[in-house]
This record gives sequence, structure tokens and C-alpha cells, in this order.
Amino acid sequence: MATPRGYTVDPAEPKRPKVTSYQVNDEDTKISFSCGNGSLFLKLSSVLMFLSCILQVIAIGAPYWAAGWRRSKMSWHEGVWMTCYRAELENKWICGAYDYLNPRPGVPFWYAAVQAMCLCSIVIFIPALLINLFYTMHPKGKMFRGLMWFNFGLTLATALLPLIMVIVFAAGHPRRDRFPIPYLDQDYDDSPFEFHFCFIFEIFAVFVSVGAFILEIVDLRKNN
Repeated sequence: MATPRGYTVDPAEPKRPKVTSYQVNDEDTKISFSCGNGSLFLKLSSVLMFLSCILQVIAIGAPYWAAGWRRSKMSWHEGVWMTCYRAELENKWICGAYDYLNPRPGVPFWYAAVQAMCLCSIVIFIPALLINLFYTMHPKGKMFRGLMWFNFGLTLATALLPLIMVIVFAAGHPRRDRFPIPYLDQDYDDSPFEFHFCFIFEIFAVFVSVGAFILEIVDLRKNN
């Protein structure tokens, strides 16, 4: 019996696709917001921005930008939204809008300008604080160059607006003519007009926001 001619082929293992191994860096894919991502200068900047925002809210909300004293008692006080005065030195205060004693309707231009800037400052402060926190806590915040410069601009605006507000208020207020005292009692420390704590808070807010802006610039220079 003849042996069949031919050849046999051993079955080979199927070829597997070549896999190129690579490592995934968790630092590149994981985004974790943390205070540890920002530098010390950015952290201090965020703290100052938060402090400046608190000063702004108190100053805008409380009617104590200016006040007057008669016979060692406060006879009137006012802010950017409300004016109060003590009738006949009694313990009863009468409060209302700025023009409630004026025969002419409306408010002076300087007063309306301060009110408008107060609203603008709150509108600017909220996104400025949020963007500052995002830029500080985001692990790759410094990659967003446009966001960085936008943050700088908003921080500077939070300092310029309160500065303009205190200048306009101080320059436009009629002071002694607002609530004139017919006579000054020498036995008491009378003062027809003084700037009160809300006006001082606005000035503090200017310096605090300027400090936050300087810290952001210092951080940028050190990183570059």
C-alpha cells in the first residue's frame, strides 16, 4: 500500500494584536479641587478677597456712612439707601429715603451715582470671588491664561469701585448743610457732620482688594 505523499502543517498559535503598554498618570486625568493646589500668595489673595467682600456687604447695607451729633447724642445718620434722624432729640428715629425732607422729588446726582456703583460692586464682587477661588483651588488653574487675566481684572475692579464711591460720596455730600444744627452747645461735644464706620469700611475694602491684587501679581512673577 502506497504511502500518501504530502506534508503536514502544524497549527500555529493565532497572532495576537500587539499591545503597546502605557501608563495613565492619575495626575493628568483626575481633577481635584483643593486649597493645596494654589500657592501661598493665591491662598492669601482669596482670604483678602473674602474679607473685602464682607466689608463691602456691611458698608452697603448699613445706613452709617455719615452721622451728626448734638448734645452728645447722635441726631442723624445715613447710608446710600436710607437716612434716619432723631426728632427733637427723642429716642424715636424716623427713617426714609434720602429725599424725604427735600421739597424737590428725586435724589442728587452724586447720591444716585453712589447707589449705582454700590450695585455694580456687588455684581462684580460675586464673580470675582468665585473665579479667584476657582483659579486658586483648580489643579490646572494656571493653564487658563485668559481666566487668569480676567481674574486680575475683576480683582482690580473690586478695589477701584469702592475707591470711586468714597470719593464721590465725600465730594458730593453737603455735610453741615444736610442737617444743620441751629446752635452748638459748648457744654457738649457737638459735631454736625462726621464720616461713620461704613465709610471707613469702604476705605478698608479698597486697601484689602489692592492687597489681593498685588499678591496675584507676585504669584504670577514668581511662576514665570
